[in-house]
Amino acid sequence: MPTVLIVRRLALALLLALPVAWAATAAQPAGRGRVVAIGDIHADMDAFRVALRTAGAIDARDEWIGGALTVVQLGDLIGRSDEERQVLDFVFEIQRKASQAGGRVHALIGNHEIFGGRLDNQAIGPNPFPSWEGVSGLQLDHPRLRQLPPHARTRGAALMPGGPYARRIAEFPVVLKLGGTVFVHGGVVPRWARYGVDRINREVRDWLLGLTGEPDSALGVDDGDRVMWTRQFSASVTDADCAVLGESLKILGARRMIVAHTVHPEITSRCNERVWAVDVGMSRAYGGHVEVLEILNDAKLRVRRP
Repeated sequence: MPTVLIVRRLALALLLALPVAWAATAAQPAGRGRVVAIGDIHADMDAFRVALRTAGAIDARDEWIGGALTVVQLGDLIGRSDEERQVLDFVFEIQRKASQAGGRVHALIGNHEIFGGRLDNQAIGPNPFPSWEGVSGLQLDHPRLRQLPPHARTRGAALMPGGPYARRIAEFPVVLKLGGTVFVHGGVVPRWARYGVDRINREVRDWLLGLTGEPDSALGVDDGDRVMWTRQFSASVTDADCAVLGESLKILGARRMIVAHTVHPEITSRCNERVWAVDVGMSRAYGGHVEVLEILNDAKLRVRRP
C-alpha cells in the first residue's frame, strides 16, 4: 500500500477517535463575511468536490483555499449513492483543513443520517456496503444488527447510535443559526422553534451517541412537521406557509431560512426571499447539476454555478 494512503488512513482513524466535544463546543461564527450553503450530496464524491470548488473552498487537489469562508452543507451526505463512507471521511478532513486556515465547514443532520441511525436501509445506493468493510470499533455482535442481512451489518454498526461514524455525525447540528440565517435540512415550524434549537440539537446528538432513544424531533418518514422531514417551506409553498415561516423566523430571531430535502431544478427562493431551497439534486442518483448559495455579510444572496 502506498505510504501516502497509509498516512491518510491513519489520520482519518485518529479523527474518528476524537471526542465529540471538540466540535460541539467550538464558537459559532456570526454569519459575517462569506457563507456558502450546499444542498444534498447523497454519497456522490464528484458532485461534492464540484460544489466545494464552486464555493471557492477547495482547489483541484482538495486543499482548502477558502480562507475564512464558512461552508454549510445541509445534510443528506449519505444515501442513494454508494460513496457514503468516502463522503463522510472527506467532510471530516475538510473540516480539519478549514479550521486550521481560519474557515469553517458545518455539516447538518438530514433525514438520511436519521435512516442510518435507525438501521433503515431504504433509499440507499445500489451497493454501499463494501466500502464499510474494515471500519474499526464496530460492535458486529450487537443484537440490533440481527434485523439486517449479514452483508449490511458493517454499515449498520458504523452508523447506528454509538457506532464510530454515528459518534462523528453526532457532532453535526440539526439546526444551525449564523447571524440572521437559519440552516436546516427540512424546516423549523413554530412548534419546533419554540421547543428550542439547542434542545433539538442536544437530543439528536445524545441519541446518536447511544445515550437515549430517538427523540421526537427526528421521528417520522417524510411526513409531519419534524425538522429533518417537513417540506412545508420547500414544496408547493403557499401564502399560508409563508405566514407560518414568518412566525418561525420571529421566534428564532432570524431573517431567513435555508432548507434542502426537496429537489428543485435550480436554487429557489420563496416568501419574499425569506426561505431558500438549495437541494438541486446534484448527486448522480438524480442526474442533477451543481449550484450553491452564497451569502455575503448575512445580507446579499446569490447563486453560484460551476
